Amino acid sequence: MMRFHPPSFALGVGSAVLLMGKKQHLRPVIVEVAALGVHLGKLGLALVERQREHAEDLWAEVAERARHRAAGAARRERAPRKSNGASALHGEPSS
Repeated sequence: MMRFHPPSFALGVGSAVLLMGKKQHLRPVIVEVAALGVHLGKLGLALVERQREHAEDLWAEVAERARHRAAGAARRERAPRKSNGASALHGEPSS
């Protein structure tokens, strides 16, 4: 358990009293600091959004490439064959 430290308590009470007495002078400073925080937050969100869009574009390009390759493989499988494959087994020339 922590011991009570009178000088720290007095410093805390003194700071609170001083801040309460000067709150009208500190209000503009607090407003400016908060406005800066809001601005920086919006900048951060814009950067995150931009990177998310880049990632979505990259993913769409990858998906398109995969669809293109799958369509090419399907076309090759459906392509008409000149023989049924038996001629290769029996040494006959294909037509």
